[in-house]
Amino acid sequence: MPRRPPARLRAGAPPVPAEPVPGLSAQGQAAIARLEHDRFHPGATAVALRVWAGFVRTPIHRLWDPRHGCGVAECCPDPEEVRALLHAVAHALPPKGARIFRARLAELDELW
Repeated sequence: MPRRPPARLRAGAPPVPAEPVPGLSAQGQAAIARLEHDRFHPGATAVALRVWAGFVRTPIHRLWDPRHGCGVAECCPDPEEVRALLHAVAHALPPKGARIFRARLAELDELW
């Protein structure tokens, strides 16, 4: 029997998360990996969480103006886009993971 090519083997495999989100279970990480594979790019959730945390912790965030900025998420994030991604992730997670993720977002929102 001939050997199956590696690409055919990987085609049915679940996606692997690019960057794990701290505090989530393996089931939650897998849900994020599937969501990133289907709708976003690998690692988008961890980057958005890091960008949102940095954005709300700096005092300059109150002066954010959508007309100015370079367009790079790590430098001049659009808070609406970042929150939309985090909101989609929170709804895609299983119940336990969603609770943990929403609690982490609530901590950051307190800084807003």
